[in-house]
Amino acid sequence: MKSLFLTCISMACLLMAAPAAPHHAFASEFDINKPVTLTGPVTRLEWTNPHAWIFMEVTDDDENIQEWAVELVGINDLLRLGWGRNKVQVGEVLSVLGYGARNGTNTANGASVTITDTGELLWESVARSGREGRERSRTPL
Repeated sequence: MKSLFLTCISMACLLMAAPAAPHHAFASEFDINKPVTLTGPVTRLEWTNPHAWIFMEVTDDDENIQEWAVELVGINDLLRLGWGRNKVQVGEVLSVLGYGARNGTNTANGASVTITDTGELLWESVARSGREGRERSRTPL
């Protein structure tokens, strides 16, 4: 009976730990020496843990359209900054300054996000702003 109890407890612990994915460090996936400037329409926005993602079409120097994935901060951080699921619309043109992926894919970590038509700064990391705190937004909360 004791063996069955211990087995059940062990299985429960394993099942509870399974959904917990490890959180990555910026430097493990992105390169501060690979700055990118991206401008293009949003194709979709994903609110997933541990980070939100903006997907956008960017035209390169040879006029080829490439899809880029831009990692933002976590959903809770965006909500605290006044973002919601409808803050950015599909088709809206954004300008993103960020850092490219170490693996060379069209993936970036967004350091700032601006609506191109209005110039509204939606997101800027402390690394870009040089200010205290983790992040800031110029949108009203």
